[in-house]
Amino acid sequence: MNRFNVKCILVTGCAGFIGSNFVRQFKKEFPKAAIVGIDDLSTGRKEEIDKSVKFYKGSILDTKLLDRIFAKHKPEYVFHFAALPRVSYSVEYPVETSEANIVGTIALLNASQKYGVKRFIYSSSSSVYGGAKQLPTKEKDNEPNPRSPYAVQKYIGEPFCKVFSDLYGLDTACLRYFNVYGPGQYGDSAYSTVVSAWLESLYFPKNKKAFIEGDGKQSRDFCYVDNVVLANMFAMKSSKKLNGEVFNVAHGERTTVNQVKKLIEKYSGKKISLEKRAPRKGDVKHTHADISKIKRMLGYKPVVNFEEGLVRTIKWFEERIKKQ
Repeated sequence: MNRFNVKCILVTGCAGFIGSNFVRQFKKEFPKAAIVGIDDLSTGRKEEIDKSVKFYKGSILDTKLLDRIFAKHKPEYVFHFAALPRVSYSVEYPVETSEANIVGTIALLNASQKYGVKRFIYSSSSSVYGGAKQLPTKEKDNEPNPRSPYAVQKYIGEPFCKVFSDLYGLDTACLRYFNVYGPGQYGDSAYSTVVSAWLESLYFPKNKKAFIEGDGKQSRDFCYVDNVVLANMFAMKSSKKLNGEVFNVAHGERTTVNQVKKLIEKYSGKKISLEKRAPRKGDVKHTHADISKIKRMLGYKPVVNFEEGLVRTIKWFEERIKKQ
C-alpha cells in the first residue's frame, strides 16, 4: 500500500510529452487521486490527455480560469510542465514566450499560495547553465549563464519559486531537466532530442529529414522520461521543507551523438542516412549532470538507463507505424 496520501493534483501542460507521461504514471501509483489538467494545446496533443483527467483547455495566463480551477478542485500539489518551448522560437518571439514562461509561472505560483497548495514543483531546464564550467555539473558550483530568451525565462522561474517560499510560505521545488527523451516525444515536436528526431526520420521519413550538426563528438546527459516522472514524484513526497531548492534531474552519464547513431542502428536494424551540417551556433559541447544532491535530499535514483530507454522509445515508434 502507498502510505503517501494525495487527494488532488494540478498538472499544467498535461497534453505535452512530459506532462502526459507523468499523468499516466501518477495514475498507476495513486488511482484514487483526482487529476486536474490545463493545456492550451499550442504544442500539446489532445489525444495524449488521459481520459481520467479533468481537463481545462486554456492558458496559464488566464487568471480568472486559474481562480476557477483552484477554487473548485483545491489541488494539494501543482506540477508545472507547461511552457512555450524551443530556444529558436524564443529568439524570434521573446515577448510572447516571456509572457507564457515567466508571467504564466508567476500567475500559477500566486494562485497556489492563495489557495493553500502544499507544494509547487517547477520544471526548469539545464539550459539555465549555458556552458557549465565544470563537468559533471553541480547546482552550486555552476552559476546560471542563460544564453537564450528561453533559458532566461526558465531560470527566472527559479528565484520566483524561492521568493514565494520565503515571502508567502508556499513550499516549492525546482527541477532542472537534462535532455529528456522517450515515448510520446514526436521527432517534429518543439522539444525533440536527437533521439526522437532521428527515429522520426527513420520511421516517418516524410515528416523529418535526418541531419547531424558538427562532428557528432558532442555529448549529452540523456534522461529517459520515466526518470523525470520519478523525480517529480520524489519532490512531491519529500517530508523536508524544500523552499525553492534547485535539483539537477538527469541520468548522470554522457552519450555522444555518434554513439546515439550506432545504438539506434543496432536496436532498430535500420541505417540512418545523415545530412552533414555546420555546428550549431552557441551550442554547448557537452552536458553531464552531477545528481548527488537530488539523490541525497530526495532519494532519487534513475531507474532506466540510456540503452533501455532507447529500446522502449524505438518500440513506441514501431507501434505508431502499426496504428497508421
